Amino acid sequence: MDGGSEILGEAYLKLDPASAAKARSHIRVWLGSDHPEYENARLATSELVTNAVLHAFLRGPDALILLTLTRRAGLLYVEVTDPGGGFWDPYALPAMPDDEEGGRGLAIVGEVSRGRWGVRDRGRRGRTVWCALGGDPDPAERP
Repeated sequence: MDGGSEILGEAYLKLDPASAAKARSHIRVWLGSDHPEYENARLATSELVTNAVLHAFLRGPDALILLTLTRRAGLLYVEVTDPGGGFWDPYALPAMPDDEEGGRGLAIVGEVSRGRWGVRDRGRRGRTVWCALGGDPDPAERP
C-alpha cells in the first residue's frame, strides 16, 4: 500500500476453522468495538478467513493465513492472504437456496463493502482476498 496507509494490525493464523474467531478478536483489539465500521469489519474478516480456511489448496503444518487491517484514504481495508496453490478464483455466488448452510461468504463481504472487494494473485506467495469498508457511499447508493 502507498505511503498514506496505516497498518492497524497484522496476524498470522492457522488454516483452521477456529481461526475465524481469533481473527474477530484481533479486529476488536485493533479497531475497537466502538468504531463505526467495527461490526462490518468483524463480519467481513470472519467471512474472508473462513473462505481461506475452506478453499486454500496448499496445506501443511506450516501453511498460514495472513490477516491485515489497514486504514487508507478514509477507508478500512481487510486483507486475508492464504497459501493459494490452485486455479480457483474466489467469487460471490449470485443466489443460494435458503436451506443451504454455506456459500454466502463473499456475497456478505460484497454487501458490507458495497461491492468494493477483490482478489490479488501473489504467485508463490498465495492469494489475497480484500475488501474496503467505510467512507461515504456513492451518490447512487444513498437512500
